[in-house]
Amino acid sequence: MYYLKCGHCAAYSSLKSEYITFCDHCGKKLPVSYADWKARHPREDFDAFRKAEGISAAEYQAIMKKQYRRAFDMRKTAALITGLVVLLTFSALGAYYGPALVKMLREPAVSPALLEASNWRTFRGNVIRLQTPFSLSPVNARETPGMRIKTFKGGSRADGLVIQMQEAVHLSDPDIELASAAGELAEMLSNLPNTSRFTMKEQLLDVSGQRAIWQHGTYVYQQTVEMEFNSLVVVKGGTRVQVLVTHRGQDRNGREVAGKVMQSARLN
Repeated sequence: MYYLKCGHCAAYSSLKSEYITFCDHCGKKLPVSYADWKARHPREDFDAFRKAEGISAAEYQAIMKKQYRRAFDMRKTAALITGLVVLLTFSALGAYYGPALVKMLREPAVSPALLEASNWRTFRGNVIRLQTPFSLSPVNARETPGMRIKTFKGGSRADGLVIQMQEAVHLSDPDIELASAAGELAEMLSNLPNTSRFTMKEQLLDVSGQRAIWQHGTYVYQQTVEMEFNSLVVVKGGTRVQVLVTHRGQDRNGREVAGKVMQSARLN
């Protein structure tokens, strides 16, 4: 068997008939047909045409193996990059929330004043916007090959509550899966330093007509204090967005603030 390369999609079509004119893959006309070639070489037959214009089965298999190895290497590289991003994000979360949570244990619970509508304002990211009782300020994020990460945080130990929005753009992956992204973020939370007894449940949520995942759970920090978290995960193309609200466990005001933040999310 011989194969002819398409000039449009670069795929190979098998030259199994004298009448092959169009690409088997994209349907467009091949760069040369046997009829046209025969007009220029009247003394040659179809077998001579295939040898002159096509490639052999052995050559075709070698090209396919090379393309497969290239695709495999790209997937392996993407997996390594994702793992590195998870590790860096995990470290950043631990570094930020560790000291903040220690201090939070000595502070009052969330004030009822945070529930007053007059204290809320709109924060607009690149993908979603939401209502929050705090101003979210940018935090330095380490650049990662193949990724662009922006992080915004608000709240303090005196507030008893921390709000974070993180936008992670996968430069080499234009289509991220929602469930996979949410699973990775949940795993990072469950493995934060000094945390134990991690529990979580999640539900699908509609954000401006697009599916999102809302995760709610608890964990014990430093084997002493129960913490609660709410995490909203939205994916748009190659961008993953997480809104994370963390507060002390059994805090009704904290739960209400977190719920309002989650439910206020809208696509831009």
